[in-house]
Amino acid sequence: MKKILIENTDFAIRERSVACIGYFDSVHLGHQDLLKKTIAEAERLGLKSALICFRPDPSDIISGKKNKHIFSDRERENIIRDFGIDILMIISFDEELMKMDAEEFIEMYLNRMNIEELVSGFDFSFGYKGSGNNELLKEHGSFRSIVIPEHSHYGKKISSSRIKSELNKGNLKLVDKLLGYHYYQNLKVINVSQNGSKWLIEAIQKEKDIIEIKDGAYESFTLENGVFRFDSDIPYEINDPVKFYVNKQ
Repeated sequence: MKKILIENTDFAIRERSVACIGYFDSVHLGHQDLLKKTIAEAERLGLKSALICFRPDPSDIISGKKNKHIFSDRERENIIRDFGIDILMIISFDEELMKMDAEEFIEMYLNRMNIEELVSGFDFSFGYKGSGNNELLKEHGSFRSIVIPEHSHYGKKISSSRIKSELNKGNLKLVDKLLGYHYYQNLKVINVSQNGSKWLIEAIQKEKDIIEIKDGAYESFTLENGVFRFDSDIPYEINDPVKFYVNKQ
């Protein structure tokens, strides 16, 4: 996957593409609808598939504080790559961009990104105070606008904020269903000891800006004071990284 960093309006995108747009904090089932449509349209037209996102999280700039996320930037990029996106376009988000008029954002960014089609979610908003919407994209975009309908689970919208809420409650099985894949965290081993025929692993979160899971006893691990404890067939070394699927059966 090719990565393009867009730090200001002085940029040029050579490859024509079909792109989707959003922050994609968790790449959940709703996000996946956008990815699948983008890839399918790109294949139909013989173009590259692209994903347009923002960094840092726009909500961090708007709220003036650092928010916890479901995945780190690196892990989110890995997940997007695994779905088969060809190009990742990252727009640097700051106070200037936050205050930019929606029509100006279309003209200064989207219309200059060499996009044939732009895929967005039904509730996508952009521009100052979220004044821009899909209708504005259709009116002012130099591309065809494709809007993806809501993806719900038992009648309730799937969203990153909902997934964060369920993580805070410790509802990891539901989190897996909303994501469409097993939720995981990157851990760092802090202690290893024998536990019968297996090894007892104690580890902590490696990524500091990731949402913390609620303390408690889960099916495959226990969590207390930020320390994960789980049995393993592998005798990890201290400081080893572990990609830990926290709810894997």
